[in-house]
Amino acid sequence: MQTTRRLLALTALAAVLIAVGALFLIAPVWQWQRPAAAYVPAAVAQPTATPAPTIIDINTATAEELTALPGLGPEKAAALVRYREENGPFAALADAAAVKGISLRMTESWAGLAAAK
Repeated sequence: MQTTRRLLALTALAAVLIAVGALFLIAPVWQWQRPAAAYVPAAVAQPTATPAPTIIDINTATAEELTALPGLGPEKAAALVRYREENGPFAALADAAAVKGISLRMTESWAGLAAAK
C-alpha cells in the first residue's frame, strides 16, 4: 500500500514537471511580448522632424539646380538662365513667366520652393 502511494505521488510529480516543462517550450506563444517594430500605435508614435525644403534662388541657381522645380526640365531651366543673363535678375517669381515656355501658373507652383532674392 505504501509502495502504491509512493508510485502515485511520483507519477503526479512527474506529470506536474512535464506540464511545467511544456510551458517553457511553448513560452514564446503565451508570454507577453513587445509589439513588432513596424507597428507603433498612433498615440505612441513620435513625430519625426522633416527638414525644411531648400529654397532655390532663381537669380543664382544653375540650370541643373533649377530642374528641381515642378515643370522645369533641362531645356526650360537653360532658357531661364539664358534670359537671366541677358536681362538681369528677376524681381519676383512671377517675372520668370516672361521666359518662353514658363507660365505664370508654373511660377505660382514654385511658391515655397523658389524665390527671387
